[in-house]
Amino acid sequence: MDVKRSNEGHGEYILTFDKDEIEDLADPVMGKAAQMSRSLLDLGYVLREAKYAMRDNFRQPPHAFNEQAPKQPSVED
Repeated sequence: MDVKRSNEGHGEYILTFDKDEIEDLADPVMGKAAQMSRSLLDLGYVLREAKYAMRDNFRQPPHAFNEQAPKQPSVED
């Protein structure tokens, strides 16, 4: 984890996590959600969202919603 102070200087920090660190931190936080403070739960949710976003490789194909879109093969003759 890398911690840097924000350039704006309002007491804000930027936290940078590696993939392995996200998994090591998010799972225990979410596993004990009833005992965690709201701030830690928010961090856990953000880490989980980042974890899922790293696995999401979907890219919209070009021309998906216009007249140049590839047509589905028809089962009817």
